[in-house]
Amino acid sequence: MALGVLGGMGPLASAAFINSVYRLNPADHEQDMARVLLDSTPAFPDRTEAILSGNDAKLVYQLNDHLTRLVDAGADSIVIACFTAHHFLPRVDPGIRAYVRSLIGQVLSALRERDGTYLVLCTVGTRQAGVFPRYPGWADVASRVRWPDEADQGAIHKLLYRMKRHGPTREAVDTVSALRSWYGCTGVVLGCTELHLVSEELCELLGETSVVDPLRDIARSLYGNVIALDRARPTLLAAS
Repeated sequence: MALGVLGGMGPLASAAFINSVYRLNPADHEQDMARVLLDSTPAFPDRTEAILSGNDAKLVYQLNDHLTRLVDAGADSIVIACFTAHHFLPRVDPGIRAYVRSLIGQVLSALRERDGTYLVLCTVGTRQAGVFPRYPGWADVASRVRWPDEADQGAIHKLLYRMKRHGPTREAVDTVSALRSWYGCTGVVLGCTELHLVSEELCELLGETSVVDPLRDIARSLYGNVIALDRARPTLLAAS
C-alpha cells in the first residue's frame, strides 16, 4: 500500500510532512516503513490568487492531472499538502477525489474529540473561500471555533508566505502563541500546511491537545493503518 502526497504548495511544508511520516512511525527495519509517493510541484499557481481573481482553470486542470498521476503510480490514498487547494476539490473527477484524505476532515475529527475553543490560522484564500465552514459536519464544531479579525488575518497571511520562502522561524511560534492568548482560546488550528514546520515547537510550548495539526495527526496514524484508511476511502470535500 502506498500513500500519495501532492506537495510543493509550498515545498518545505510537504517535505516536512514526509519527514514526519517516517519520524513518527519508527520500525525495526526500514523495509517495514510506509511507501510514500511524493509529487512536489511548486509550479502550481498561487491558490489564494486563483480564488480572489477567479482565474482558476489552470489550477483545477493541474490538480486533477497530478492527482490522477499519483493514483496511476499506485497511491491508495492521497494527502494534498495545501489547505487552500481543498477549495477546488469539488471540481476534480469524483473517482480521483475519492482517494483524497481531507485535511479539513481531519481537523473536524480532532475538534470533535477535544473541548474548548480553537483559533483557526489560515491563508486569506482559505478564509475567504469558506473552505472550513463548507465542509460537511463543520456546524458540529463551529460554535467552538474563533477567527482572527481582518488586521490579524492579513498579518497571518503575510507570515505564512514568509515561511514559504524562509522556512520555520521563531517569529511564527511566538505569533501563534500570542494570538491564542489574545483571542482567549484553548488552542489553535494549524490551518495552513506551512505551520506544520513549527508544529513540534508549538506542541512543546502549548501542549499537544492545544495544537490541531492534521498533517501531524495523519502522519501518526499511518504505520500499520494505511490499508484500513484506504479501505475506508474517505471523501474529503463534498461538492458545494
